[in-house]
Amino acid sequence: MRRRSVWLLLVILAGCASGRGGGSPEAVCRRQAYDDPAVKHLTIEGLGEPAANPQTQFNYEMALRAATDACLRRKGIQVRGGVEPVRPY
Repeated sequence: MRRRSVWLLLVILAGCASGRGGGSPEAVCRRQAYDDPAVKHLTIEGLGEPAANPQTQFNYEMALRAATDACLRRKGIQVRGGVEPVRPY
């Protein structure tokens, strides 16, 4: 019985590890987007402010999304659609 439990645990862990998460084109482009100069600049700008500025956070998220979408387009993958994000006041 113990041997079956160990095998079952190994099968479950192997199934979890083989998911789409880390190797998908979206995940790869998201990681590459952090190296974009605009994203790096906004990251540094956001660190300099003691209180969270909603406009700076919005600009950071838009730059990260634009860099991710540009990477996906370069790979020939259709980018996601949707509605425009709500802008802070």
